[in-house]
Amino acid sequence: MSNLKSRLIGINTACMLACVPILAHAASPVATSAPVATSAASAASAVASAATEDILSARPVVGDDPVAIRDALAKQSIHGNAPSLRDRLRALIPSRKAPHNLDLTKASLDRELVFVVPIPYGVLYRSKTHVLTIDADLASEDAPGAVLLKKTVTGPNGRGLTVAAEAKAKGYIQQIDLIGLKPDATSKTRIHGHLTLPPSTFAKVDGDFAIALMCSLSQPYLSDRREHSDPTDDEPTDITTRTSILYADIQAVWLISPQTGMVLSKSLHLSN
Repeated sequence: MSNLKSRLIGINTACMLACVPILAHAASPVATSAPVATSAASAASAVASAATEDILSARPVVGDDPVAIRDALAKQSIHGNAPSLRDRLRALIPSRKAPHNLDLTKASLDRELVFVVPIPYGVLYRSKTHVLTIDADLASEDAPGAVLLKKTVTGPNGRGLTVAAEAKAKGYIQQIDLIGLKPDATSKTRIHGHLTLPPSTFAKVDGDFAIALMCSLSQPYLSDRREHSDPTDDEPTDITTRTSILYADIQAVWLISPQTGMVLSKSLHLSN
């Protein structure tokens, strides 16, 4: 009986020793899954931060080109139209991303964008208190309710030089290209704020102020329309205007000096 008991104890001990490495091996993926996910998220965040730093490191700081962004969206046919029946059916499949997201990835626009908007007015510096006050509207009468990113006018204006009936024949034809940014699907375009700025820093900036908008595109991404106006007696010019609106979620609003690259404030925000 004693020999049988000893053999049973030996078998149980061997089983316990054999099971230990198996349990340790099975537990290892659970223990390492969280750090791997965290590492991947950190890497993605680092890539986004590096891209933003590259844009802000240029002199002068110009940010992303709104024309290039607009054209890339238009090329991928990303717009605000209602989705087709085929798009709605495809969206019901859980394993597939929305077509808009796929298009953003294809256009390399699924990233943080930086738009730089100069503010030539609305900035007041009080030398006695060293306080810089900002009160500026980034919109324009050409595109109300949107931050004006770029306005390009090509062609001569015939005002005061011809009459409406002869405008086109004399070559008074204009193309106006407007690109605006609609933040968070709202009409917030004003900048209010104040900060303390040493006189030496204000002297270095020398009136060179701009707003840097860190954002990511959001649906409907782009609206694009063209309008034509025939010459009139008040405006004897044949004018075609293209107005493109980009839609985005704003992550941060900075006050910068584009020529020097100085970041003066990171705590601004857009308001009505």
